[in-house]
Amino acid sequence: MGEIRMVRMAGMSGMASMTSMVCRKSLQWLGMTVLAVVPLVAAAHHNTQAEYGPFGADFITVDGVVTDIRWGNPHIQIEIEVIGGNLPASETGKTWVVNSHPVNVMVAYGFNKDEFAVGDRLHLLTWRHVRGINHLWPRAIQVNDGPLKSNLRYTDMIDIADGTFTALGITPAANLNGSSPQRSGAATVRRLREQGLLDSDGNMIWPLPGQ
Repeated sequence: MGEIRMVRMAGMSGMASMTSMVCRKSLQWLGMTVLAVVPLVAAAHHNTQAEYGPFGADFITVDGVVTDIRWGNPHIQIEIEVIGGNLPASETGKTWVVNSHPVNVMVAYGFNKDEFAVGDRLHLLTWRHVRGINHLWPRAIQVNDGPLKSNLRYTDMIDIADGTFTALGITPAANLNGSSPQRSGAATVRRLREQGLLDSDGNMIWPLPGQ
């Protein structure tokens, strides 16, 4: 009987060891999966300029009618039927996808879901996808007869530093004032500082007091 109990205990110990090993391998696999996915997610949010060109580059205008809205993460997407603008005439009547930021960024910039609806007219200052697919990334968005609202605060900074922002007629991003300009580039930061547009902490001042 003693031998039987020892065999049973040894079997139970072996099963426990095997279970522990399986758990460790599962945790290792999960950790490796997370580490593999995180860079992909991060890359998805940092390759926009690789897909649409630098945000200081020239843009085009596109007019369209909203046919579908996907207001969610990782990126908001709005489908439009093209009705005008600088695209080739052959694109009139075709569907193009307007890509933009995650929801929290759009809200911080001053946009909300309720201002977009199927059937609305959009006027876009925008960049085309560099690979020629029917995708756009907007510099600024106007819905119907509303204001032309910035979709890129760092490009606001670039245009302000260059002295071209006011002529564009764009309403600046809602979170522009008080933002750090570092991601707009060293040359832009230097010009903003020279123009007295950075506060003592190095953050953006816009509009200037009294404007």
